[in-house]
Amino acid sequence: MGIGEAEEEGPIFRDIRRYYCEYCGICRSKKTLIASHMLTHHKEEMEMAKEADGKGEREKSNTCQECGATFTKPAYLKQHMQSHSLEDSTFLRTILWIA
Repeated sequence: MGIGEAEEEGPIFRDIRRYYCEYCGICRSKKTLIASHMLTHHKEEMEMAKEADGKGEREKSNTCQECGATFTKPAYLKQHMQSHSLEDSTFLRTILWIA
């Protein structure tokens, strides 16, 4: 076995974690690098793909019955509903104070 044969075998350690861009096939070693690349170079293509899948806009199931405001989390709706109850109590105090 000569020196030339050992070099042809290649490296012993090879990083198997490879992340590929869905649009152009570029390869990066970290997921964050691919995410950054895709946002920089393929933003329009990503938006078009979301619209085609019907996932362009996120459905908001937490809707206020009084004013129709929508929220992504139930906790946000709960906080919002408390603001409605404060408006009602302030309104009632104003009416009672005037009368």
